[in-house]
This record gives sequence, C-alpha cells and structure tokens, in this order.
Amino acid sequence: MLPLTSSLSRLGAWPGILLRGGLRGNLLNRVVSVSAGNGLRRLNHSSSPSLVKKLEERGLVQQVTGFAGQLDKVVESGPIVAYAGVDATAPSLHVGHLLPLINLLHFYLHGHHVIALVGKSTASVGDPSGRVTERDSIASRKLNESFESLWDQIDKFFERGRKYAVSKGYNEANIGKRELRTNAEWLDELGLVEFLATAGRHIRVGNMLARDSVKGRMSSGTGINFAEFTYQLLQSYDFWHLYQTANCRLQIGGNDQFGNITAGIDLISRYQPRSTGDTAASPEEAYGLTVPLLTTDSGEKIGKSAGNAIWLDENLTTPFELYQFFTTLPDMHIQKYLQMFTLLPLPEIITVMQAHAANPESRTARNLLAKEVVTLIHGAQKASEAEFVTKLLFPVDGEAAFSAAEIVSVWGDRVVKIPRAEVIGEMIVKLARQVGAVKTRSAAENIIKGGGMYVGLKNQKIADGRATIEEKWLVDGEVLLLRVGKGKFTVIQAV
Repeated sequence: MLPLTSSLSRLGAWPGILLRGGLRGNLLNRVVSVSAGNGLRRLNHSSSPSLVKKLEERGLVQQVTGFAGQLDKVVESGPIVAYAGVDATAPSLHVGHLLPLINLLHFYLHGHHVIALVGKSTASVGDPSGRVTERDSIASRKLNESFESLWDQIDKFFERGRKYAVSKGYNEANIGKRELRTNAEWLDELGLVEFLATAGRHIRVGNMLARDSVKGRMSSGTGINFAEFTYQLLQSYDFWHLYQTANCRLQIGGNDQFGNITAGIDLISRYQPRSTGDTAASPEEAYGLTVPLLTTDSGEKIGKSAGNAIWLDENLTTPFELYQFFTTLPDMHIQKYLQMFTLLPLPEIITVMQAHAANPESRTARNLLAKEVVTLIHGAQKASEAEFVTKLLFPVDGEAAFSAAEIVSVWGDRVVKIPRAEVIGEMIVKLARQVGAVKTRSAAENIIKGGGMYVGLKNQKIADGRATIEEKWLVDGEVLLLRVGKGKFTVIQAV
C-alpha cells in the first residue's frame, strides 16, 4: 500500500484533478488579531508581563486563536508543548523562516517544551500558501539532501540560540526542552484509505475551500491541483498527531499559515478523544499563533518562492552578506527588527534608537541589529568577523586603522600561517591558490582580470596576474589581508 503522501502526489499530477471556482465558507475558530505596529511601546506593567504579552510587545504576534487572553492563561499556568514546522523544499532556511523559529525559541527559553518539525513528507506534496503558481515536484535525492541540511541547521539554530540567550542574561536553568521531529514518522506509514476512513470523516470540504490559499488559486487562471489542495489536511494531521502523542497544544507559523493552523485545530476538536479510557474527559483546547510575514518595501513576501531569499546557510549567503542585509535596511525597519530578531531588552532598544536618531550617520543601531542577528545564526566568532570586514570596507570617519594583533584576534584559528619567505615576493595567484582563496591559479587570474582581487587595509586592487607580494602590503609587516570578490577575506600571517 502506498503511503498517503505518495498517493496524493500522484493524484495531484493528474491533469484532470484541478479545482477552480469561488466557493466560500466560514472558519469555525475564534480569532484575536494583534496589531504588530512599528512603534515601540514603553513597558507599563505593574508586574512582569506574560510570555504572550512579551511577544506581542516585540511585534512577534499577528493572530491568536481563541478568546482574548485564553492562550495567555494556558501558557502561564505551566509548561506547554508548542511546535512550528518547516518543509524541506530547499537546502537551507532563509530569513523568512526566522520569525516562527524565534517565537519557538522564546517559548524554549521560558521553560516550555518545543518541537521543530521538519516536513519531509509534506514537502513532496507542496504547500500552496502564499503562492500564485503550482510548486515544482522535488526529486527524491534532492528532498533527502534538503531534509538532512534543514535538520542540521535547525538543531544548530536552537543550540546557538541558547548560547546567545545565556550571553544576554537568560538563566540556563530555566530553559525548557526541545526536540526535532519529522512528519515522515507518521505520514509515511499512513495509507490513503486509512486516512480517509479516520481523519477524513472529520474534515469539512467547505472549510477547505474557504482557505485564502485555496480561494486565491481557484480564482486564478492556473487553479490548484489536488495534491496542493489536500496539503492543509496533512498539516492538520501533523498537529492532530502531535496533540495526541506529545500533548502539543500550540502551533506557531507565519500568518500565511493561519488557515492550515485553524484546520488542524478544527480536526483536533472533532477527532476526539485522546484515549479510549478517557471518553468522558473534556478535551483540552488547541491554539494557533501566527507571526507577521517579512515583506519587501513593495509588500512582496521575502522567501525562496519570491526569488529574494537571504539564506541562513553560510555557503549560500555568507555571514558578511547577512550582516550587510541588515545594515542596509531602511530606517523604518531598524527598531522593529531589533525587537523581533534579537533578545535585547526593550528598554535597551529604546536607548539605542534614541542615540541613532541623534546621530544616524554613526550607523550604531544598524550595526547592532546586524551583529545580533549574525551572532544568533552563525555564532559570536562569525559575527565579529562580519563586523570587522564591514568596518574594513566601509570605514567611519575618525576610526583608527586595525593593527595586525587586532586582525589576528578577530580571525582566531582561521588565520593562515605561512613562513615569511613564502609570502614576500611570491606571486599573488600562487599564494591565493595555496591559502584556498581560489580553487586554481587560472581562476585567480580571471578574478584579477575582472578587477575582483584586493590586498591590504586600503583594499588595493591587483591589476596584474603576474604581481608579487610586496612587504608594504602587510599590516605591521606581519599580516596580509587578501580579499576576493565582495567580502571573501583570507588573513595570512607571515611567520
């Protein structure tokens, strides 16, 4: 028997199974909308605010299901289990994935049990949310590679997030539990007939047709295939399964996931009880919390599908490039992003923004935002390197030049040490190949022809592929800075 996801993928490929139209329906769940304004509100609570209130103050909450204050009370009554999911449709997370994960990180840091779910089975089907065109199918080998990569990346995110939080004064003893799961654990074992005979009986087609992700595609010229149409069923089943087996009561996701999240809550409320021995018990309510979507100034969603992703894998977007992304944002985003992407206390952010307003040319707030985010994603060492490279390439008037000792200190064990006799007078193309700045000497020559190789603190451009290393290029006669392209630096210490 084929697993459910394999069956849906095949059905979705049939050209005859395509839905179009404009049917309407009503969501059954109650919703509280939360304004995520740009302005920072000063704290005025007589006591410490609840976790949900803290997230609201940081602009990390767009919508919450249930009556106002319900989720607040549940979260504050004791540790709960919460989850957020990411499908393995690409080999890396991107900046657009950060807000749901940062929300989950906050729950983790406040003593709750969090589950990061990597969607391997659902990735083969494809989520239509936020898309105007059909997703391309993913080859099995590519899917497996993306799954392994995301699994490792999310694990590192929470580990680095924990270290980052401790550096900001969080008590490690109060941090909760975390685990990584994949929906392949249960969906790959679930047959289509079994699914239809159990969960399928509790799902209403009218509600499915009412989802924004479905209505938008059905009213377009392309329509929506059956596999994508049923994606919300799989995400609903994920929530139901985690609710049943892990007592997970909260799903966190981007605001474009709201329909899928409420579909899961609806399935949980209908497909009860949790166990046969507890038929009289009133089921505990499940909740959903969505975060604002990251968009460009024109309102376009930032992400892989839109073709404007800023990747979190340093092989796709270097720490320096990630740093630059945040330092080049318009002023209108800086305060909001300091609240959302960092663990800096809100009063400290207010102070930073006041200083920024008084002297915007100093770029203090921008650089702080960039360094905090790179520290969270790549660690303190990579953040210091990105900061160093930025100061090197874009010096602020009045800043002193770096000394050799400072450069070596920042680069740490990534400094390449070479006997002095093999540096001074050596051909630049040969040295670049030797230290791994380029793959071949011919590649180095081509880069030089294109004007992309520089040396020294003043970024002197190498114009001739036959050039040899001059002692005057070395900082304090000891360190050679070799730059290839926009921001790929190699630090060579002549010993």
